[in-house]
Amino acid sequence: MLWPLFLVSFAALYIEVLLIRWIGTEVRVFAYFQNLALVACFLGFGLGCYQAGQKKGHLFDAVALGLLVALVEVPVPQWKGILEGISAGLAFSPNASIWVYLGHPRHGFELLRPFLVSALFVAGFLLLVVATMIPLGRWVGTYLNAAKNPVSAYTANLAGSLAGVWLFAGLAFLRLSPEIWLGVALLLFVFVRDPSKRFGTTGALLMAGSLLLFHLAYSGGTKTYWSPYQKLEVEDFGEQQYKIQVNNIFYMTLVSFSPEYLSQHLDLAQAYPRTSYDAPFRFVERRDQVLIVGAGAGNDAAAALKDGAIQIDAVEIDPVIYALGKSLHPDHPYDSPRVRVILNDARAYLRQTKEKYDVIVFGMLDSHTQFSGYSNMRIDNYVYTEEAFREARRLLKPSGVLIVKFAVVEPWTWMGERFYAMLGHLFGRPPIVFFASPATVFLASDDPDFWRRAARPDLATLIAANPPPYSPASDPPPPTTDDWPYVYNRSHTIPRAYFTISLILLAMAVLLTRRKLAVKKLSTWNFFFLGAGFLLLETQLVSRLALYFGATWWVNCVALSAILLMLVLANFWVQRRKPDRLRLYYVALVASLIAIYVVPWHQLPFGPRSLGALLAAAYGLPVFFAGVIFTETFRRCEDKSSSFGSNIVGAVVGGLAQNASFIIGLKALLLLAAIFYLLAAVCGGHPRAGFSPRPPTPATS
Repeated sequence: MLWPLFLVSFAALYIEVLLIRWIGTEVRVFAYFQNLALVACFLGFGLGCYQAGQKKGHLFDAVALGLLVALVEVPVPQWKGILEGISAGLAFSPNASIWVYLGHPRHGFELLRPFLVSALFVAGFLLLVVATMIPLGRWVGTYLNAAKNPVSAYTANLAGSLAGVWLFAGLAFLRLSPEIWLGVALLLFVFVRDPSKRFGTTGALLMAGSLLLFHLAYSGGTKTYWSPYQKLEVEDFGEQQYKIQVNNIFYMTLVSFSPEYLSQHLDLAQAYPRTSYDAPFRFVERRDQVLIVGAGAGNDAAAALKDGAIQIDAVEIDPVIYALGKSLHPDHPYDSPRVRVILNDARAYLRQTKEKYDVIVFGMLDSHTQFSGYSNMRIDNYVYTEEAFREARRLLKPSGVLIVKFAVVEPWTWMGERFYAMLGHLFGRPPIVFFASPATVFLASDDPDFWRRAARPDLATLIAANPPPYSPASDPPPPTTDDWPYVYNRSHTIPRAYFTISLILLAMAVLLTRRKLAVKKLSTWNFFFLGAGFLLLETQLVSRLALYFGATWWVNCVALSAILLMLVLANFWVQRRKPDRLRLYYVALVASLIAIYVVPWHQLPFGPRSLGALLAAAYGLPVFFAGVIFTETFRRCEDKSSSFGSNIVGAVVGGLAQNASFIIGLKALLLLAAIFYLLAAVCGGHPRAGFSPRPPTPATS
């Protein structure tokens, strides 16, 4: 019974990650809210666990998955426009820059109508995700109920989940497309099934049609590439000029800055000195050592080479974007011996390097995706914090200049006000700011000569002639920090889009579980609060490790694997030590969460990697204690599948509770997790919880 459970758990995690990754590339609203797609998967899986007494049927709902693929991938431009409008109608808000939306309505009613339509469409997509996952939960619940040893069964479930994570990671590493992802799912659908259940014609046709739609969507005139982070499309304009899109959104144009090309395009030659690629370097006297974070496909590196940089360190997180720049950029900056490419997260490099630079350029890092489906953070969140700017300042030589380029557009001009205030506070005087297509440029330095150069007539004229699209405010938005890194939020409030989708998911959870969730049983709430607390704990671990080791796909996989392995270790502990008094483990769990919250980790005298390892070990303690508590409680309960379902539904609430970090910050989620675990302890320790005690160990003579 353990091997089938392992296989089904493997399939469940694989399909969950497939759905989160794929739908996030095609429907923009899910690209920024991937943790909510995760919550929908959890909800479907939990509902399936409640149905464990029913026939298992097929591995997953092929009809739901096929309909989802058909709705997203149908190759009709008008429909693609509707999908774009759905995302825009749901997300527009002047207080949260989630993505640029053109044609802003002016009146409340004009906003309300597209908002309601968009919410309805998103609810439909979420229901299809939920429906896809229900059969998987049913299979896992059935095997858990039938297992003679619940601890061994849970270990098999964790091992299968770990294998599912790494299979998808391997496909991402090989840069394979969704055709292959879905093909693997189809193989699992064929080979993992109830022998008594025939294939449904509708489901089989929809799955075959889904593969065809994927093929048509990604085999057109535009070349499509898949990185571990996102989908990239390249369009050739001729004359070695290319446009790159990320997740169907414009990302950048590869442009030549060579004298030969500029001499043949006089309009570009005249505009080039006023662009953000050239204008900032007019303020720089020494450019021997240049650091570019967010180097992209090479435009910034090409411009720095043209402006005389002797040595350039170009940091880029996405290996496919780097590969496209290396092969397609007309100036081939990445082939220059003066350019050293570092494939790493920008913040991780700033924290870890000991190099000193004459110029540090923050390229336009504004992200189109998240670093993890387990978090509501985007890849670039930790790049634009006070701590990140402080680390960049530390790496500047005495005469060094910091250049920050960012797309400041209406109605989100408050983002420019935030950067202006943050850099002014850090350097002790307001930065120089001007618009240089295609970005607003912020310049700051500790060198007095820099400010004297900026006062020269030619540079003063440049600044005056190109004002930024905002005016410095007397009351700027609050600064972003490593604890509150939400650069795209104006204030400590939950963005309307997050709040709306959370309400949709919460309403779905209440409606779909109202007849399944045994609300009068304390054991139900015990597992529910355990699930909610653990999801928050897991989120914290992933986001904190990203801060110290980088928000890369590799760090994500290692973090999730470490969590699963720690839970397996907790299972072995339960098997060997047979804990009877869980109250001690609850106390240790809550105490460790509070200790992690209280300790000022950033003040400890350790290097970044050592501190990250220490923090990972510290988080390992509450994960282990939580694992022991869950496993022993799960062993004692009578209805395994329903208890597992309650735990998963609790994780749904824990996922939605992450949104509290927009108000209280990331670290405070540890205290919220501690509250959930205290509630679990109260419910689980009550005599009416109904858990059967562990049988006493027989006496030996």
